[in-house]
Amino acid sequence: MADRTLSQITKTLRDIDICMLVTKTGADAQIAARPMSNNGQVERDDATTYHFATDDGRIDDDLKRSDECGATYAKGEFYAAVQGTGTLIHDRAVMEKHWTPELEKWFENGLDTEGLILIEVRPARIAWWEGREDGEVVIEG
Repeated sequence: MADRTLSQITKTLRDIDICMLVTKTGADAQIAARPMSNNGQVERDDATTYHFATDDGRIDDDLKRSDECGATYAKGEFYAAVQGTGTLIHDRAVMEKHWTPELEKWFENGLDTEGLILIEVRPARIAWWEGREDGEVVIEG
């Protein structure tokens, strides 16, 4: 088991754009995953990430039912599994803060896309692996 700081893990996650965001879905809480961009925005202090979606898919229903979620990341020999909670944000000012022009390839009307939501994923625990090293960071909060 190797030690890495949360800051080191955050820096690595910031360089990985696409993750698989995982939620509990349906009445029987099965696992559902879908690819999401973190827009290169990973908070340095606590590794919180932000992901845009629309409210006409399953992900918003999943997070309304249970805020427990996770995300998996991979790049080269580095892998990470985030466990935490997801919050749905509808506040335009907060969305503006996290919007990047690259998102227009998925949301052609930008911030005016009907049903646009922002998902904040606040980690509680991050397990990571790289080569023969592995470790876990628990985020106090």
